[in-house]
Amino acid sequence: MALRKKGTRLITVDGMAYRWRVSGGAGCCTGCASGRFEFVVEQADQKGAVLMAATSAFPVVPSIVGAGVRAALDQGWQPARRGSAFRLTGLV
Repeated sequence: MALRKKGTRLITVDGMAYRWRVSGGAGCCTGCASGRFEFVVEQADQKGAVLMAATSAFPVVPSIVGAGVRAALDQGWQPARRGSAFRLTGLV
């Protein structure tokens, strides 16, 4: 699974560039009702496994995305390796 470039933002975490966006199903109405917001991250220059993260924070800001990327990397996410999406839950 790869992200479309349209509608994404770039973020650099620990010297590595990533592209991210809030998931389409996590709009304000959906997210506010459930209290969970989702975002998707992938390496900017290489296609590989994407990160799908859920957070209770609103709005989803770059600092939350950066924390999610670091947590996922600590838990074994390998963004350069092709494969299924890595799911991360429990971000504040």
